[in-house]
Amino acid sequence: TLFFIFLSLQNYAQCWQTISSGTDHTLALKTDGTLWAWGDNGTGELGDGTTVDKNLPVQIGTANDWQKISAGNNFSLAIKTNGTLWAWGTNLFGQLGDGTNISKQSPVQIGTATDWQNISAASGLLGGSSIGLKTNGTLWTWGDNAQGQLGDNTLVNKNQPVQIGVDTDWLAIEAGSAHSIAIKTTGTLWAWGWNGTHQLGDGTNTNKKIPTQIGTATNWKSIDGGHTHSLGIKTDGTLWAWGFGSDGELGLGNSSSAVTPTQIGTDNDWA
Repeated sequence: TLFFIFLSLQNYAQCWQTISSGTDHTLALKTDGTLWAWGDNGTGELGDGTTVDKNLPVQIGTANDWQKISAGNNFSLAIKTNGTLWAWGTNLFGQLGDGTNISKQSPVQIGTATDWQNISAASGLLGGSSIGLKTNGTLWTWGDNAQGQLGDNTLVNKNQPVQIGVDTDWLAIEAGSAHSIAIKTTGTLWAWGWNGTHQLGDGTNTNKKIPTQIGTATNWKSIDGGHTHSLGIKTDGTLWAWGFGSDGELGLGNSSSAVTPTQIGTDNDWA
């Protein structure tokens, strides 16, 4: 009996495929394509049609074709296997992208495009923006733009996805709290938005309203944006961090900040 109980627990544990943690809620996908959520639900960010918090995972709807998820600051983004974009939760800044500023308690489709490839919802105390990447390599943003985090050279919020520039070589995207980071197919690193704590990594603390190349390295592989700092991994397996470091969040072994990407340790096996 104990063996079968153990086997059942193992099977259950292994059915989770992807997770994404927002400011106060969590999203997850199972291997069968179903969507699950738990945590704070005050603005409908779980997507179960209510505003009741959940302290255990609950399935959201019955669809089994969810592919990508991103939990932000009281809102959520997702992509289905057919390339359609979906969003729910708070919509104060238009971060859902449905052309309104009305919050949604269940997933709603955003537009009719079927070529969305990846998404990132801003979390943290200032998170109210969204970034999307299409299969043709174009970059799209929407939501809060008070710090220039949308990258369209304005400070005007957008409640629908707007294309940023005309480049078709964007590869990876990440929304920080009020700044944005991206990598191009050339392996170059780009950032824009709030830079008050050097989280863009360009050596200044000046906000940027358009994507700005950070350094000259061409071997960036992946990136992650926090509230006041950023992280990156290069193709050689090294780990890098920059921005505010007073709580040790950079991993430098002290509470120093870094105005440009700074290597963390000497290990080259970060994945």
